[in-house]
Amino acid sequence: MSTTDRTERSRGPRAVGPARVVRPAPAAAAAAAPVPRPPTAVGWAYAMVIVATLAAIASNVFEIAHQVETGVAGAATTGDLALTIAFCALFGFFAEMLRAGRQWGRVLLTVFTSLGLLFTGLGLARLGGRPLVGPLQASLAVTSLIPSVVGLVLLYVPSVNRWMASVREDSRTVSQRLRKAVLTAHVGISVGWLGLVTGMFAMSVAGATTHNAEQQAAMYRTMSMLDEIFLGMTSMFALITGIVVGAGTKWRLLHRRWVAVKFFLTMGVMVLGFSVIHQQILRANELVDEGAAVRGGALDTVGWTMAGSALLALLCLVFMTAVSTYKPWGLTARGRRNSPAKSARAPRKDDRQT
Repeated sequence: MSTTDRTERSRGPRAVGPARVVRPAPAAAAAAAPVPRPPTAVGWAYAMVIVATLAAIASNVFEIAHQVETGVAGAATTGDLALTIAFCALFGFFAEMLRAGRQWGRVLLTVFTSLGLLFTGLGLARLGGRPLVGPLQASLAVTSLIPSVVGLVLLYVPSVNRWMASVREDSRTVSQRLRKAVLTAHVGISVGWLGLVTGMFAMSVAGATTHNAEQQAAMYRTMSMLDEIFLGMTSMFALITGIVVGAGTKWRLLHRRWVAVKFFLTMGVMVLGFSVIHQQILRANELVDEGAAVRGGALDTVGWTMAGSALLALLCLVFMTAVSTYKPWGLTARGRRNSPAKSARAPRKDDRQT
């Protein structure tokens, strides 16, 4: 008997039957599944966002041109121009991310469209912010409002919600490399924002307590420069990077209480700065130019209002820093609803021994 015969005999008879079909793993099958095409509402929302953005940019350009014509253009005008270019690029990028199915792209468009509606409404009502120059700029502001509302509604119609839910999870999040870059930018910009607000608070207290007219004028003019060039841009980009880090990662934007608190506090501090602190700085400089009394007049009210508002903003930023460190409070109701199904209860030690 040969060695081959002994080997075959030791293995025993071969089983005869149909060939086994190897099915792909569920993960591989899911990875091979094509991404569903976006519904028509996404295309219309994209168009509305572009129209509203172009109208808002045109309004800002007319404002810059008016500053140049009247001879009041300066460093703040340069900052406005840079911010306009940046927002044009950012809104185009966010709109493309929406068409690609990125949830954080939809969140960013929602937030900034809502802020644009708020600030434009305040400007039209002359309740805050920069005044609208002439009927042309007011018409452009209204033109940007209408498609903004239509686009915002289209972002959340049922067909778009179903499409967003069907997009694979990995296409809804940012890559690890981008997450680290955006997180680094967010931390750096937030630290700069905190430093600016701290400086504004110190200068507002100095302006409200000094008896020297020249020192008071210097404080308020410095605050105006910081407000027009740096403060708005810093707060806006802190919000942008924070939303990308939240909505584009495992944390999500409204799934954990500490992230949601930071998000709403950030917008609250921005609105406080735009509608209160910015207005008080403008009023303080107007009073200084008019030669108002340093103490015992309207400048006292304006100075202490600025100091109180800056202190409130500073406390909010410090609180957000602490929340980012400790990450308290757990999941929100939305986070609990959308969390993956929990696995079966793990066996206890007594069960394993049994």
